[in-house]
Amino acid sequence: MSQQTTNLKSLASSNYGSDVDIINEDGELATAYEAQKGINRQLQEELSAEKQFYSEHISKSKAEIERLREQNEKYQKLLSAELSQEPKNKEQEFAQNEIIRLAAESLALQERVDKLSESCRRYKNQIRLLVNKLKEVGVEDVNDILEGGDAVVPQNASLVEIAPVTRKKEREYLGMFEYKIQDEPAIIKKLILDLKPRVAVTLLPGLPAYILFMMLRHMDHVDDEPKMHQLMKGVRSGVKRTLKKRADSVEYSVLWLANMLRLLNNLRQYSGDAVYQSHNTPRQNQQCLRIFDLSEYRQVLSDTAVSIYQGLILLLERQLERLIVPAILEHEEISGLS
Repeated sequence: MSQQTTNLKSLASSNYGSDVDIINEDGELATAYEAQKGINRQLQEELSAEKQFYSEHISKSKAEIERLREQNEKYQKLLSAELSQEPKNKEQEFAQNEIIRLAAESLALQERVDKLSESCRRYKNQIRLLVNKLKEVGVEDVNDILEGGDAVVPQNASLVEIAPVTRKKEREYLGMFEYKIQDEPAIIKKLILDLKPRVAVTLLPGLPAYILFMMLRHMDHVDDEPKMHQLMKGVRSGVKRTLKKRADSVEYSVLWLANMLRLLNNLRQYSGDAVYQSHNTPRQNQQCLRIFDLSEYRQVLSDTAVSIYQGLILLLERQLERLIVPAILEHEEISGLS
């Protein structure tokens, strides 16, 4: 403030020279000084009011977060202790159900804690903006206004202690893939016709086969037999088109031989036939096909895989022949070896 007064006096001296009476008569300097003081006073009052408001909210938020954290820890300990035991009577079973309900409420409270933490961060940013605004107009003792400056939280300071991580209930996926019938050509194109071996090696092994099987499982679940027949026909024709177009590519032959065998094995494993269920887990047996009998399509896939294998062998033989003949002609016997 003293610096601003000096600046105003210097400005007045440059405009009026050394005639102080003119300055006093005009009253311009005094008016400007009083206006500046009023602005600063108003900003200080606003900052103090905002600081008090946000401090109250931050204190309430901290208390609420601490209470919820302690309550959450208590519920977690009760949950882990109670659920590890089998219910011996109806009262204990009711208690376990109540604990499960409270655990669900705890998840909702955790979301509320996250929202309160976000509100506290917003309050810190707003206080910081007001502090910067006061400094811009020449108020240097901002920390004194904020009771020694401890109310201004540093930007990198942690407002609350990190709450314990609550493990949410794992989702149980059905392993099905639903699609619209009009999207089938696009699926066949992206999944079979346009799939390149260099892209396939970066994916999960047999991913196209798994996706096709997930689609079949959904059709079996909703009993959509015409859609199933159309898909199997599209898969077979798509693989044939791909291999016919790239008949000289070992990579494409290996890619679709592996995927056809993977799809064939999936259809066998989840067919519901007892002969293929000996190594299944109980959950895998629950996921078996319930309506469709795809034994005929299993034979079609088997024939397709055999055809791809035979074509792959012939392709490898032709490539090896081009290497064997020059190798025999250029062969030189190593002395000392019989």
